[in-house]
Order: sequence, then C-alpha cells, then structure tokens
Amino acid sequence: PRPRNAWIIYRRAKVEALTQLRGMRQSEISQIVGKLWRDETAEVRTEFERLSDIEKAEHQMAYPDYRFRPMKKADK
Repeated sequence: PRPRNAWIIYRRAKVEALTQLRGMRQSEISQIVGKLWRDETAEVRTEFERLSDIEKAEHQMAYPDYRFRPMKKADK
C-alpha cells in the first residue's frame, strides 16, 4: 500500500468529523472537502503535510524496498 498524502489524511479527518457528509456519494464528499481544503489556512495545511511526512517515514521503515509502480489498465 502507498502512504497517504496530506489531502487523503485531511479528507478522512473531515469525513469522520462532519456527520452531515455520511450517506453522500464519494464524489460529492470529495467536492465539499476539496473546497474546505482549498480554503484552509497555511497552518492547517502544513500540519497535514507534517502528518503525511510522518506516515511516509513510517512507510519507508516498514517497506524499505517499496517503489510505486503504477500498472497499465491492460496489465490489471
């Protein structure tokens, strides 16, 4: 598995915190949370970047030889 980036960590935190998002389609949730992300302060975004960096470091320790290799649709 790939380590999560700042946006994914933020999205998950918002979905868990905002109960009114439950029951909505994932595309709608992403649009709403995407707007929230764009409107966030630099401090909040920096905090999620920091969390992402921590997760990347933990991932690197757990999977030292990991390298993301996207597959072509024909290979799936």
